[in-house]
Amino acid sequence: MRFEQIRYNLIHKTRKRLQPVVKNHKAASYFTITLSLFSLSFFGMFAIRPTLITAVSLVRELKDLNNLSLDYENQISSIITAQSEYEKIRNSITLLDKALPRGSEFTKFAKTMERLAVKNEITLNQLQIDAAPISILKNTDSLNNINFILIAIGHYEKINSFLNDVVNSLRIITINSLDFSPEGGTVSGTLRMTMKGRAYYEP
Repeated sequence: MRFEQIRYNLIHKTRKRLQPVVKNHKAASYFTITLSLFSLSFFGMFAIRPTLITAVSLVRELKDLNNLSLDYENQISSIITAQSEYEKIRNSITLLDKALPRGSEFTKFAKTMERLAVKNEITLNQLQIDAAPISILKNTDSLNNINFILIAIGHYEKINSFLNDVVNSLRIITINSLDFSPEGGTVSGTLRMTMKGRAYYEP
């Protein structure tokens, strides 16, 4: 009974306070607007706020995806450019391998010298090559080389042609010294050439 009495008194007091507001149309309008705004704010906290948070999160994710897509496009463009550059020099790579072979390849070097001697019609008397490792060594930043001494006999023009072929050969060779002496007398026109040099390779 006591609870019913309290409830009745609370409703009665509330009606009494709101009665002047309801009777006044202008005040009633303000009250309705205020109540509507309060309701919107109240429900917005629980209903609209999560939706707005989700929308902001989606916009942020979309922006991140666009940035990621742009990064991928840039990487693809770089790969295409690198592939294009590689195609330009692909044929030159084999030449680079011949210029600086992987390993000493002293046997190939010796055969190249013999072939050039035969081509230029000179006699190869001696080809001494310093010791070189047969197996491929661990890669380092510096080039390795093999020293050699070559002794050949031939006419000046033939020897000169041979030297041009050695200098212009694919493999990188440096000539450290050349020594000429007459062979078979000065009138024969034959020279003995002693050449010291180096052939380079990648370790």
